[in-house]
Amino acid sequence: MQPSGRPGGDPDGPAAGVNPGQAGPVPVAVAMWQSVHRVMRAFDAHLSEQGATWQVWHILLAVHQGTPATQRELAHAVGIREATLTHHLRGMEDKGLITRSRRTDNRRVQRIEVTAAGEALFRRLKAEAIEFDRTLRGAIGAGEDDVEAFFATLGRLAESVPDGGRDPIAEGWPGNRPG
Repeated sequence: MQPSGRPGGDPDGPAAGVNPGQAGPVPVAVAMWQSVHRVMRAFDAHLSEQGATWQVWHILLAVHQGTPATQRELAHAVGIREATLTHHLRGMEDKGLITRSRRTDNRRVQRIEVTAAGEALFRRLKAEAIEFDRTLRGAIGAGEDDVEAFFATLGRLAESVPDGGRDPIAEGWPGNRPG
């Protein structure tokens, strides 16, 4: 069952923090869950207009930021299980977006390369992601201080939870800078 403020678990329920028909506010974790799912569905819808999903975008982005040495490292970089990554990579390969080859010095390690079609898709998705990010940043606040405060809040929330809160934001990204 997905958390929601609406009867029947409608994930497009009311704004985060509102709990109609219930005494008291929605728990923070529930409001975060609702918000994340709503934002990611919207992001996925924008990316689907360019012929991909947010998972494909995330994989292409990770590869463009420096291909990890192993598929395991790539799975960790995008925050999914290796089996799930294998499924996505197979689909991306079938669509001609990437090629996978075994390294000659270590047959267990696959090299992932983006094809010309994958590069073209990456450029379209990047433009869409930048525009979507502008929309979200505008909702956060007018200034860069507002965005930094938002990332700081996300970091504090992640740090406040036990073990499951490790690596909430990719290392080096805003909100996860050493500091």
